[in-house]
Amino acid sequence: MSDEVFIPPGANAREIAIRRRVHAQAEFYRHLMVYVGVITMLWLINLTMRGMPTAGSSVWRYWAIWPTLGWGIGIIVHGVTALSSFGFLSRDWEERKVRELLDKP
Repeated sequence: MSDEVFIPPGANAREIAIRRRVHAQAEFYRHLMVYVGVITMLWLINLTMRGMPTAGSSVWRYWAIWPTLGWGIGIIVHGVTALSSFGFLSRDWEERKVRELLDKP
């Protein structure tokens, strides 16, 4: 997967912005699929090993919760930034801010 957005020759500014937005959304969906796959595997390993004798406390018996929560926070942030079209998180806001700063003397 390439991090570059394909922009055909002669594309106008609106098309470029739309292509960048769709690319950001596709990156989020790929990230989400990897998250679901890896977390599923971790939970399967965790639940398979649950019956084995452990030296630690029962709190560590469900260790897969920690990567699930930690990475889950990252997924939520990525989703909000990739899928939001409001407020300070949107590309439109960025463009307005750049124009505002460029217009200042």
